[in-house]
Amino acid sequence: MKKVANVFLVFVLLISLCFNYSINLLRADSDCVIELTIGKSVATVNFKSVTLDTKPIIQNGRTLVPIRFVSEAFGGFIDYNPNNKTITIIFDLHIITLKLGSKIAVVDEKEIELDVAPFIDKESQRTLAPLRFVAESIGANVEWNQTNKTIKITYKQKPLQTKKSITLRVIHAGSLTQPIRDVENSFKNYYSKLGVNITFEDQSAGSVDAVKQITELKKDFDIVLLADSFLIPQYLIPQYTDWYVNFATNKLVLCYTDKSKYAKDITPKNWYEILLRKDVDFGYAEPNSDPAGYRTLLMFQLAEIYYKKPGLYKNLINATKPNNIRPKSVELVALLEANELDYAFEYESVAVQNNLKYISLPDELNLGNPALKDWYAKASLTLKDGTVVKGAPIIYGLTIPDNATEKEFAQRFVMYLLKNGDDVFRKAGQPFVSFKAYPDIYKIPPIVRIGIIK
Repeated sequence: MKKVANVFLVFVLLISLCFNYSINLLRADSDCVIELTIGKSVATVNFKSVTLDTKPIIQNGRTLVPIRFVSEAFGGFIDYNPNNKTITIIFDLHIITLKLGSKIAVVDEKEIELDVAPFIDKESQRTLAPLRFVAESIGANVEWNQTNKTIKITYKQKPLQTKKSITLRVIHAGSLTQPIRDVENSFKNYYSKLGVNITFEDQSAGSVDAVKQITELKKDFDIVLLADSFLIPQYLIPQYTDWYVNFATNKLVLCYTDKSKYAKDITPKNWYEILLRKDVDFGYAEPNSDPAGYRTLLMFQLAEIYYKKPGLYKNLINATKPNNIRPKSVELVALLEANELDYAFEYESVAVQNNLKYISLPDELNLGNPALKDWYAKASLTLKDGTVVKGAPIIYGLTIPDNATEKEFAQRFVMYLLKNGDDVFRKAGQPFVSFKAYPDIYKIPPIVRIGIIK
């Protein structure tokens, strides 16, 4: 006869100081039944056999099961911070925090006292924590069959009985509009199944203008995503946030249409000669508002060196009509399509998303090759506010301001973006880079860290 176990079932948290564990992607449906048998390396998930890398065992009256397996089967996420020895478990709408050696746990912001503190097993060097506590915290049911020495864990996703509404205020670079909307819609659909209605209040701007919405206009946002991660430490740290993550890249290109003057003649080798013709109109973003603008001017400087054409930088600037310089690079698309411009400097992603023809610039000029960072650094520019920007590979950055109203769901969105957004951004022409957290991987929120560590 089956009965609920009186012994403590304990998770074997497959977390080491080297992070030798894997994490699943978010699942849309976490309903699951897991069965394990003490001493056997075969278990079942929804009645299908799987092989375990760690056998369930009984030790000192406690049953131990592998959390790596359980976590992936249920679609949960785990973070371990060796600096403060804190374990964070994200499961649907639940956030569970435990600390090695402490009998105090936190479940959804409520403190709970444990009968046994999480600890590191000396023999296996695995971190152990009570499964029954975790299972009950997320609403899973645990059954123990003494005769067969089997454990059955059942979880059924339960949406909130009273729906919850969350509004996330997002400010982002104009070039991020399409991929961010796609990720937002996916994120909303995921949480709607859990009874959470999420509304995004989005504002797009040139990234320099975006940070000044915070620093000068004192506007509040939950999430900030910029076309140049440099702007976060330059303008927002330490007063408005204390961390950021590099997450995507891009390239500068020269866009045009079939109706552009000399469209059949322009090439990656003669583009600057075409632009300097008196009957050609071209434009770029305002350098003091949008990184695409100051990156274009930095590229002009590099072009002068690359093509060995003294004076090319100033000649290109002087050839640009003031009305063809706009606050956001994406605003130039409409001018191109209306035949009011012949050419516009844009990110490759903008060209891809708007089906525009474009000239690919050499790697030495497109700011898209990390291996050329020293070459790019030969160019520099001072903005009107005194900020000095240097040529560098294009890197997008994100952060969450300290005063974010919906900090938990802002962190959940960033985690979701980093874990699930790669394909969306790649198709949009803004591929992810290897994520890098500043100032340190362990100084960013654990929920965000889960999105970074694969």
